[in-house]
Amino acid sequence: MIQSEFLDNIRPTFWIALTFIILFFGGLAYYAFEHFANFQNSGNHRRTIITIVLGCTSLLFLSIWLKTVALIITIDTIQNTIAFTNFFTKKTKIYSFKHFDGYVQTVDINSKTLIEYKALYLLKDKKVDRKITGAYYSNIEELQEGLKSLPYLGFQRFGVVKRLKILFKQPVLE
Repeated sequence: MIQSEFLDNIRPTFWIALTFIILFFGGLAYYAFEHFANFQNSGNHRRTIITIVLGCTSLLFLSIWLKTVALIITIDTIQNTIAFTNFFTKKTKIYSFKHFDGYVQTVDINSKTLIEYKALYLLKDKKVDRKITGAYYSNIEELQEGLKSLPYLGFQRFGVVKRLKILFKQPVLE
């Protein structure tokens, strides 16, 4: 059994992001309550609504990011399964290797530091179903070794168009 190991700087980042979400949500709720309590007296409704919409949108994107990257991955090489467990809720989703058509190896680039990381994309019907990236996990080589009974579909370099296809769940392989 192979389990993912987070990089040293990732766990504190998760907790900081969760703390920020909670504090920001509390502040946004207080802001909304204060401005809507005096809504009829105030003539500036547009600014209040825009602030609340932007705040909620920011919270949504940060929450989605946290939900998608805060995963503990466990590969069972005997039963040929891979499990994704949420770091906070401990909710687990288990897949058989038969669920996937295979995986491709690619390189992800951190846009801030321009460092390249190895990434493994698990494919189903030529679409990316799950992603394992070296940007979050220190043992990406060991995780790839655990996927050896899954068909390897080669190395792919994904440009902007293919990344948009991944984002919108479109097929990335011809």
